[in-house]
Amino acid sequence: MTLPRSLCAGLVLGCSLASPLAMAQDDEGADQDKAGEARGPGETFQRIEERKPRDGTPLIDQKLFPMGGRFELTGIFDYSFNDKYVDHLGGSGAAAFHLFDWLAFEGFGGYLVGDETGIVGNVRVDGSSAKKFNEDQECFDDVNGGNGTCEPQLPDMWMTTWFAGGDVQWSPIYGKISAVSELDLNFQLYALAGGGAEGITRKLNGEVGYDTPQVRFSGNYGLGIRLIPWKFLALRAELRNFNGLNPNVEEHNANDEDACGTGYTLVVGAAKQCFSDISTNTMLQVGLSLLL
Repeated sequence: MTLPRSLCAGLVLGCSLASPLAMAQDDEGADQDKAGEARGPGETFQRIEERKPRDGTPLIDQKLFPMGGRFELTGIFDYSFNDKYVDHLGGSGAAAFHLFDWLAFEGFGGYLVGDETGIVGNVRVDGSSAKKFNEDQECFDDVNGGNGTCEPQLPDMWMTTWFAGGDVQWSPIYGKISAVSELDLNFQLYALAGGGAEGITRKLNGEVGYDTPQVRFSGNYGLGIRLIPWKFLALRAELRNFNGLNPNVEEHNANDEDACGTGYTLVVGAAKQCFSDISTNTMLQVGLSLLL
């Protein structure tokens, strides 16, 4: 028996539409079977974004080398940079106790060798010191209360010979550098702030050599990173600023000295103003730490 052409065409169209529907129902059934295997009897299905973490699942991975409750002994190389009139080079030591992973208390002390930068040498040869004296220009001498050597009338000329103090370190960031798969290079980023004292002196013209040593109280603050490749060893690098109030700058003019006896005078616009001589030493400190 021969079927009409229109009936054959209808059967072909119906089969083509029924196939995708059947596949969709099969996929939905498979998903339901998988969901049924994942949940127990009587439990309702939840989408993945609505599920809560299992009990005991840690949200933050544990630190490989925790610092809380540990002592840290560090040998440090100190180098000043961005210097204006004096620079420093030396070494120091530090002892710290990490109360928590994120909080530590540290004491430090060291010695520095200071020297004047090249610009001060030019001033001494042909500037506000030797030139004024050689050309019989006015100089604030011993008769008027000065030292009579016509020193450069510049602030921040004092060099640090020793320093000691303490600081508090706050370490909010602990992470891991995945550069080498065989080595777990953990690190801490931290900020620090504290205070202390410095022994200071300065160079003088002539045969005097150096001025009488004095003590300057200072504050320190900075940022650092601690690399911890092994449990008992760490590498440290810090940028630390030391700020302190220097003694008075002897003026070349007695009137200026009387007007500003605790700092230095500077012409701003058309008037002379008095400013405090606050020293700022920026130190790069690199050290090797023993963790106990």
